[in-house]
Amino acid sequence: MTYLVLNIIFFVPILAMAAWAYRKQRRLLPSRRAVGITLIVLMIATAVFDNVLIAIGIVDYNPDLILGVRLALAPIEDFAYTVGACILLPALWALIPSRSSGPAPKAGATSTNTKS
Repeated sequence: MTYLVLNIIFFVPILAMAAWAYRKQRRLLPSRRAVGITLIVLMIATAVFDNVLIAIGIVDYNPDLILGVRLALAPIEDFAYTVGACILLPALWALIPSRSSGPAPKAGATSTNTKS
């Protein structure tokens, strides 16, 4: 299986989850600007760390399984996971219900609940 096929399999549920979140909980999703800034920062970090890992020999890629397009040493397919995380995590944040039943207590507040 090539990395491109693996990325497609990886992205199908991510895009489905993102579409569901956009349809059901659009108001809870972060702005496109926030996601874009996050994506840029994470792509830079991914480029740096992937290239270091490849350069020192910890990770290598079979040339027959990648497209051949590289950013320095890192194959372009390796950046799909970063893009996927930037799409999936905000969607999950919007879709998973909050555990709190109300507003957070104020600092220094004490409980008035006195069960015996």
